[in-house]
Amino acid sequence: MKPPRREFLKQVFTAAGGLSLPLAAQVPPARTAGNERKVFPHPAFFSGREDLPEDLFGDVALMRKGGPSMTMGSGPTSIAPITSRQEWAVKATALRQIFQLMLGTAPLNNTPLSIRLEGEKDRGEIVERRVSYLLSPGERVTSLLLLPKKRARPLPALLTIHPTAAEGKEQTVGRGESANGQLTPAAARRAYGWELAQRGFITFSPDLLGAGERAYPGRRSFDNQPFIDAHPHWSGTGKDLHDLQRALDVMQTMPEIDPTRIGSIGHSQGAGLTCYLAAVDDRIRVGVANCGVWPSRLRENPFHLARTGWWTGQPNLRPFCAAGKPLPIDSHELLALAAPRPFLNIVALNDCGFGPEDETLTRPAWENLALNVRKIYALHDAAADFQNVVHLDGHDFHDPMRTHAYQFLEQKLLSQG
Repeated sequence: MKPPRREFLKQVFTAAGGLSLPLAAQVPPARTAGNERKVFPHPAFFSGREDLPEDLFGDVALMRKGGPSMTMGSGPTSIAPITSRQEWAVKATALRQIFQLMLGTAPLNNTPLSIRLEGEKDRGEIVERRVSYLLSPGERVTSLLLLPKKRARPLPALLTIHPTAAEGKEQTVGRGESANGQLTPAAARRAYGWELAQRGFITFSPDLLGAGERAYPGRRSFDNQPFIDAHPHWSGTGKDLHDLQRALDVMQTMPEIDPTRIGSIGHSQGAGLTCYLAAVDDRIRVGVANCGVWPSRLRENPFHLARTGWWTGQPNLRPFCAAGKPLPIDSHELLALAAPRPFLNIVALNDCGFGPEDETLTRPAWENLALNVRKIYALHDAAADFQNVVHLDGHDFHDPMRTHAYQFLEQKLLSQG
């Protein structure tokens, strides 16, 4: 019989004590479906207990503090709450350095963009342009720009990152799987580049490595093993972020785009990359991630991000996975790195191996995650700019969630012109 999920989580976090040190701010007690108070143990994760700790993600608001000689290894130190923007800036720098270690080392790249217009198509109220540019020497790629015709320039723009789909960018601009001359319902729910262009944004849709025009011949889409073999000191996620930052470089050269109003949106793989990109590049002024962010502390298998085959994201995480140690950086910390820029994170509670029956576990966990990320936003007087929306409709970008996402982007980007 499959062990209860709480028993699994207890086993995972028994060794991770100390991450849930209590903060000055009290976390409202989570409640079960029967409205009974849940019991959260302190200070260790699941040490002989059967439930989630009350402050599962409280470590995002903690840092090491000490005297002037702390970094020389002298004097006592302690883990204490972060109380100012200056303190958060120190921790944020450390988190980005840790994340970079997990991404690996990118080769030096001084390649000019060498942008070309490869073609243009009239799609009614929208002009579609095929734009090619260099990612690295000899590596030219093509992305799709959707430009509303009847709008004053310059316009806000969105990097629209596709999910794990063979069609890549084509799906994002409304040319996914079809039947009887129309997009299938699932493909229509992933055409957010096309839908947002109709709402007045310029959208820019690239192919991720392994998808669309960048798929490796004879391999399943998103199989990036040839890249991993050729770059043993880098990573799939590092390559994706490099390529997306080159896309931002291209977008900033375009006179039609307001370079101060660029955002990113994605579903699934595109959502995870939106989170990562916002964490490391402040040119992303607004982010929307749908069903792409799930903390390793709530995963049955942490190798999800460090697979040894098919899509390989962050191989440098494998030693932590194999040794049974907590991963060195997790989703709540990456989300907090976007602060104070507006970010909407949409989560299906019945995702990543969890079902509706696990709601009493996943809902309070995500409520605690959002509360703690919001503490970092509150340091910047921007607590309302981090939104975390949860539902039980599974791993998809359903109409109500897309509507909410589009309204969020209109409020934060479109209305600022």
